[in-house]
Amino acid sequence: MMSGKLFARILKTDFKQRAWSLLLGFIVFFLCLPAAYLLMLGSQIGTDPIRAMRTAEELFRSSGSLMLPFVTVAAACICAPGGFTYLHKRSGTDYYHSLPVRREALFAAKYVNGILIYLLSFGINLLFTLLLAAAGGGVTGEVLRSAACMFAGHMTAYMMLYSIALAATFLTGNLPVNILMIGFLYLYGIFVRFLRVCLMDSFLRTYVHSSWLEDTGTILSPLCFYTGLTVYGEGWPVHVLTGLLVAAGFSALALLLYRVRPSEASDRALAFPWMRLPLKFLVCVPAGLMGGWFFYSMRMSMGWYLFGIVVLWLISSVFMEMVTALSFRQGFAHWKSSALCLAVSGFILLVFVQDLTGYDAYLPRKDSLAYMAVNVSMLDTEQDAYSWGEDGLPYYESMNSYRMNHMRLTNLDAAYDLAAESIQTLEAYNNEQQMDGSWITVCFSTKSGRKIYRQYPQCNEEQVRLLAQVYDSEEYKEGSFSILTDEEHLEYYKGIHYRDFLGQEYEQTLSAQDMERVYEAFTADLRDASLADSFTQEIGTLSFRIERDSWYGDYDSTLGSYPVYADYERTLAALDDLGIQTVCDPSTVITVDVDDYDDEYSGQVTTYTYTDPEEIRQIFPCLRSRRADWYYDTDSLYVYGVRARVTLAGAQNEYDYQNYDLALSELPDFLREDLGLDQAP
Repeated sequence: MMSGKLFARILKTDFKQRAWSLLLGFIVFFLCLPAAYLLMLGSQIGTDPIRAMRTAEELFRSSGSLMLPFVTVAAACICAPGGFTYLHKRSGTDYYHSLPVRREALFAAKYVNGILIYLLSFGINLLFTLLLAAAGGGVTGEVLRSAACMFAGHMTAYMMLYSIALAATFLTGNLPVNILMIGFLYLYGIFVRFLRVCLMDSFLRTYVHSSWLEDTGTILSPLCFYTGLTVYGEGWPVHVLTGLLVAAGFSALALLLYRVRPSEASDRALAFPWMRLPLKFLVCVPAGLMGGWFFYSMRMSMGWYLFGIVVLWLISSVFMEMVTALSFRQGFAHWKSSALCLAVSGFILLVFVQDLTGYDAYLPRKDSLAYMAVNVSMLDTEQDAYSWGEDGLPYYESMNSYRMNHMRLTNLDAAYDLAAESIQTLEAYNNEQQMDGSWITVCFSTKSGRKIYRQYPQCNEEQVRLLAQVYDSEEYKEGSFSILTDEEHLEYYKGIHYRDFLGQEYEQTLSAQDMERVYEAFTADLRDASLADSFTQEIGTLSFRIERDSWYGDYDSTLGSYPVYADYERTLAALDDLGIQTVCDPSTVITVDVDDYDDEYSGQVTTYTYTDPEEIRQIFPCLRSRRADWYYDTDSLYVYGVRARVTLAGAQNEYDYQNYDLALSELPDFLREDLGLDQAP
């Protein structure tokens, strides 16, 4: 067993040799922490404790930005091979291994020093930053907690990356290959995840493309795992524990590799010859698939995909043979293993192209589901989907993302039948080009906590019928419209903005009592709304104005753009009581110009102008300011290639008009005749 004095001597000697790393790390972390804090604070140090506290909190909370992770990754890549550079030269290896010191002692000293370099340079500058914050009165319990979380997260990430880089160092015999091996271990998971997303998005019709960094990338790539260590949420402690376990596992692996690594490995690219074949498969198979996808994405041809597979397979096979043999002459050696790589790439491509796994037709058992979520693209997308953040401000997200994250359909009958019917539409969708309409995205959440996402084309009336049942449910509404679950923030609602169907706008600041009445009336109507409303003419558009104090000053924003339909009786009554004119009078329209685009590409337009009040009154019901673009057959709803321009009395110039689509079902006979359409049945 090694004595403590011997270990301390080895530790001290190695630390002196690597002091430059500590100095470099200290300078870099000084720029990332104390200097960054002073720049963010400006000239307010010592004068505003609140600003000092918020600046420190923002700095520690924003440590997931690129700078600090970049420094951590670079430090791991430098410190890991930097302590064992002697392994890349035969003379250095012979010298160190001839010393009367066990390999475990050398490993332990250099391993600990590699951690101390990062720990000291990071920790000292973090303490310095806290002292600067304390000088301005900005250190609170929350600030200390954020600083501790930041330190723990990045320190865990460094230990994980450092131990992985050490393992890469002991697997290789020279510095260039060592760098390539570190990059391989760090980036391989991201590459595989991206390739998987590309193949699924190209060949599986029901695949939902969300974030390409999740799932496989997070599991296989330490860089993706790193992102979870900088998000201090509910699962953060588990993430840190997992990172420490990964670091311990790779540290043990590195020690084992160091012990069994042959001294003559410094003359080779790889320390262990048996690694050549597995590495070749891990590189050449996905490289060929990615090369094929690159050509396919440009030409959408399977012939080009096969061409790309062969080209990138050949390049990667030759490259791997040359790198592992350290000889250009060996580029075409081991042709049998190269041919096997090509065959495996072709088989994987066949699995995706023919969907041999049955991915598109998969439907989870109904009794295995806890709840579902449904989104229809282009349905109610004008409304704002938002969630309130920790700073008390609303943060916006896409409607699809909001529904997938917030909707909980526990009554599964209609939603499950909608998914089953949608699977049946896939064959019809292949045989029939979809002119309009949208996609239905479904999230199946199982009782075990697994989430399964699928998207389906919308092609028939049965889907619309089932979707209408889903739309009518309370759970769908609350999972779609943020305003329905926003009662706790009603105190920040200060006014409304109403824009009627003809474009006239009204804005009012309301008392708390009036605001509550409008809110309750509108949310009640919204809960009772049906899918059929989206086909009808809206009365107007309602938005809500939010005002409140925040860390960043006064916040003033408008939420909404919610359509108001004729059957929104409670909302219309509340607006009428406020003196807002909600009924649009066709007599205020002086001209309706109907533009018939004869040829979409030539730009030729035939315009029909109507000024007679009676004709305008008959045209008025067919005007639509919002198209039901979510519907699978919009050509049956609107006159294709025709738009109406409506000019009101008091227009300021020739460009002061509103644009509308024309609903086929409401089109008056004289307009049908002018446009050359068949008479209505």
